[in-house]
Amino acid sequence: MNNELTKYLETIENEAKMIVKKSIKAMCIKENITEKLKENDQMEWVKKMNQFKNIAEEIVMKELIFV
Repeated sequence: MNNELTKYLETIENEAKMIVKKSIKAMCIKENITEKLKENDQMEWVKKMNQFKNIAEEIVMKELIFV
């Protein structure tokens, strides 16, 4: 039983990480956040990436974890 639970939780964790990663990538494309921005204005790039990460994690929590 314990092994099954561990495998299930690992699966959910991997799925959550994948969704967050894909969501951040999609938001970067939509908002045109590129490596060029990172070179020119690092603080703005960090601000946007943190914002996107928070949004993506909130989506995962609502749709995958707290179902």
